[in-house]
Parts: sequence; structure tokens; C-alpha cells
Amino acid sequence: MSIKNVLYLCTQNSARSIIAEAITNYKYSESLKGYSAGSTPSGIINPKTLDLLDDMKIPTEKLYSKSWDVFGEPNSPSMDYVVTVCGNAAKETCPIWPGAPKTFHFNIEDPVKQNLNEVDHKKFFRSTFDYIDQLIKENLLK
Repeated sequence: MSIKNVLYLCTQNSARSIIAEAITNYKYSESLKGYSAGSTPSGIINPKTLDLLDDMKIPTEKLYSKSWDVFGEPNSPSMDYVVTVCGNAAKETCPIWPGAPKTFHFNIEDPVKQNLNEVDHKKFFRSTFDYIDQLIKENLLK
């Protein structure tokens, strides 16, 4: 069985899509190779995202916030799956991906934009991680 490339798209590429990329490459590398990007990337990974991944013992050194334009350049990897992970990205015009990958939409609430105290915000990030992991297992590992 060949490894499938999956691109997770969000608006800022600072939390949900980064978490999805990290989960994919840490937990499911025997089946999937994860990438992430944003339509209007922030250029930074949200610090709470990095804290969560560090707490989960998932490597973060190769993660960075980038534009989805990177994946339209020559010699960029061909995608088998393209997954939007937020409502905004699903409503935006997405570029045409070479090879006509299968598309999915995971409607995930943005953990960055929650107005919560520190403890509850950390819990929300963790529940976001668990939900993304569940969606990956249910949709991409078939």
C-alpha cells in the first residue's frame, strides 16, 4: 500500500491545520504524509498549538505557517486528499489541485478564537486535537 499525501487547509495555518499535519505525520506515517497551509497564513504557529503538541510529545521543529500557493509550485508533492478544517476555508475559492485529489471538509471550531480562561482554553485545544484525530481515523484511514 502506498502512502497517501494529504493537505490540510485553513485560513491562518496557525492551529487546526497544523495540529492535523502533526497528528498525521506522528501517528499515521505508515499510511499518510501530512502537509498544511492557509489561504491567508499568519506566518506563525499559535503558541498554544505548540504547547499542546509539546505536551503530546509530538515533534514541532518541521512545522511552519505557509500559504497554500506553495503546493501549486513545480515539484511540490501531488496530493491524494485535500481537507479543509474550518468553515472559512471551505467557503473560499480553493485552487485547482493537480491530480484531482479527493476532498473532505472537517468543520472544526477554531480553538484560538475561544474566550476562555487558561485552564479551559488548554482543555479546548486538547479536545480539538482529539476531534481532529478522530476525523482522520474515520475519513482518511480507510
